[in-house]
Amino acid sequence: MKTIFDQSECQNLKNALGKEWLETNGLGGFASSTIIGANTRRQHGLLIASQRPPVERHLLLAKFEERVLTGGHESSISTNLYPGTIFPHGFNIQMEFRLRPWPTFRYADPDFEIEKSVFLVQGENTVVVSYRNQRSRGPIELKLRPLLAFRDYNALAERDEKVNLAVERSNGTLSVQPYENLPRLYFYTKPDAVDPKADWYRDFTYPVEEERGLDFKEDLFTPFELSYRLAKGQTIRIVVSTEKKNSVNAEDLVAGERQRRKEFERVSDTGRQPLVIAANSFIARRGKDNLTVLAGYPWFTDWGRDTMIALPGLTLTSERYDVARKILLTFAQYCDKGMIPNVFPDAGEEPQYNTVDASLWFVVTGWKYWKASGDDDGARQMLPALAEVVKYYKEGTRFDIRADDDGLITAGTPGTQLTWMDVKVDGYVPTPRHGKPVEINALWLNALLMLAEMEEKLERNIHAAVILRKLADQVAGNFVKAFWFHDGNYLYDVIQGDFHDSTVRPNQIFAVSLPYSPLDKTQQKAVLDVVTEQLLTPYGLRSLTPKSEKYCPKYTGNQWQRDCAYHQGTVWAWLIGPYCDAYAKVHGTGKTQRKEIARIIQPLLDHLQEAGLGSISEIFDGNSPHRPVGCFAQAWSVSEVLRVYDTYVR
Repeated sequence: MKTIFDQSECQNLKNALGKEWLETNGLGGFASSTIIGANTRRQHGLLIASQRPPVERHLLLAKFEERVLTGGHESSISTNLYPGTIFPHGFNIQMEFRLRPWPTFRYADPDFEIEKSVFLVQGENTVVVSYRNQRSRGPIELKLRPLLAFRDYNALAERDEKVNLAVERSNGTLSVQPYENLPRLYFYTKPDAVDPKADWYRDFTYPVEEERGLDFKEDLFTPFELSYRLAKGQTIRIVVSTEKKNSVNAEDLVAGERQRRKEFERVSDTGRQPLVIAANSFIARRGKDNLTVLAGYPWFTDWGRDTMIALPGLTLTSERYDVARKILLTFAQYCDKGMIPNVFPDAGEEPQYNTVDASLWFVVTGWKYWKASGDDDGARQMLPALAEVVKYYKEGTRFDIRADDDGLITAGTPGTQLTWMDVKVDGYVPTPRHGKPVEINALWLNALLMLAEMEEKLERNIHAAVILRKLADQVAGNFVKAFWFHDGNYLYDVIQGDFHDSTVRPNQIFAVSLPYSPLDKTQQKAVLDVVTEQLLTPYGLRSLTPKSEKYCPKYTGNQWQRDCAYHQGTVWAWLIGPYCDAYAKVHGTGKTQRKEIARIIQPLLDHLQEAGLGSISEIFDGNSPHRPVGCFAQAWSVSEVLRVYDTYVR
């Protein structure tokens, strides 16, 4: 994977604004911007802090306004976007951007060369920003103005005359607390001078927000300006944190973070290494001692469905069993009436349980953890929650989720959206899938057989295992009777009473890809063939066949338009995982087949250097050239590519 971008790429504005970097701190906090430091979206900033890990995230420090003075000449290394213009033009003297070991920017003109780097400290809401004078004819003067937002990371700031711009100075530390309900921000640094003049910067523009049909202008304020005198070879560091510290040794923070990152950078397989690094960015603390998975950056928190789908690729193939166990047990704590949460709201309210598939994925992933780790004790700890899922799904739970007389799961009513195709816009559900969805019943069959094995081998409960397997036999037989579309030679997507939806969607692939399939070999191949022909793209599977009149070739427009297109043809990268599993099940895993799987995922490996650098986007346009859209770093996109790589390619 390419991690160094040269002068030609940095000074090509369109190219540079489309490449984003990401730093995470394991708490839900992060830092992110473009390779030229120009913020293009509302979630770009140097310190987005999580006040209640991993939620209640606030963008505190947006960026620094940076000027270099040498020989009576002033140069700016900042780049900002304003209405109809760019100012300053720091990107015009940017020579390089490096992604590893952390984002590093190099600027040069005839009088000086300066290098800037940014990283977050693991386990803290702390960012370290460094500047090194690489070359100059004499000492240079560096002037820095922190630009602050102090708002919810999904909101935008406007000039506010009530903001408290007072600066406290104590023991060489500067701090500000513009709003009482947000944390105090500490600047640990030793400037040669501090100019306490506060000011507002008006109308920063964020083109990504504008393109998405959202508000896209913001005002930021600055409480002071810091001045430093740097001789050639000298480095200054600024530690900005929500934590009050008696003393800060920036060099120790640099050394500690460099050592921590070596654990991931030691991976010798160059194709696998960036995936392993990316995978770690999604693991975050929930509360004090628990762990979870953040679904995607820059705006998702932890979702039950995403977590369970992503967990095998994020942890199991890398043998990070301790992390996997903690995540599974975290969600087991929240299991209620046989359901794990769909989402934990960002403001920290009660979890929402509006999902039919997350709990079934929980059973499947719990079983996969047990099979991969051999951890009988851990599996026994989560077994009551897994059994509770099956019990309630059989007998009935929230949202009309229950087993019908034929043993198949039915869920929801008109107006509800419980599967992963879950968009609802102003009461309108673009993909109504209430009733009996195909992938839910494929998951249900697997949950029954997996729980039966765990009951038998972990608890020696033969009676429970027999009952579960008897129900599984009924489900498998009725699955084929209900879902097989003989005229099309593939599976119906959803059954709603007498209506059988024959729309070609990717959900049927799970009836092949999951460990236990209700289909015979001929049927499995037929499903794979139709999905390959109509849905497969270089970046994943389309969510709807282009042959449908509802097909949306591009994910674009305002919020309503994009939500309606979300599952109507948009390509989902994570679906490449179940597709490759289905391919391997149908065609085998010999040398030729493994080479073909490697070829299938190669475009996604190449994508690691294209949008969210070092990560994989959430979705892509349905039509070529399949522009990346949505989140620029998505957990299940990364995890499924890593899992496929480890399973078939490595």
